Amino acid sequence: MKKSGKSNRIKGSESTKPLIEKSASNRFSESPVPVPNAFLEDAKKEAKRKLLSDHVETINVLRNEKRFTFRAIADWLTARGIETDHSAVYRAYLGAIPIDQ
Repeated sequence: MKKSGKSNRIKGSESTKPLIEKSASNRFSESPVPVPNAFLEDAKKEAKRKLLSDHVETINVLRNEKRFTFRAIADWLTARGIETDHSAVYRAYLGAIPIDQ
């Protein structure tokens, strides 16, 4: 094999320039941090969330009397404006069972 006079180095690899240049100021510090009460008015305007615990009796009727699955109950409630999933319905159902049972 004949060796060429060229090295195996990548062209420009001897440069000491970093791949990512760091600036003196951090880009996150350029935007001001909001004051603690900046979002308070927005939070007060939010609608109150409907809790599944308010609908435990409905969940019990659908589960125990109508034999709905937890997924079917979640779909039933979602169709009536209560956004939920089957896991949340299951937790609400279990949470309503008295300890002595």
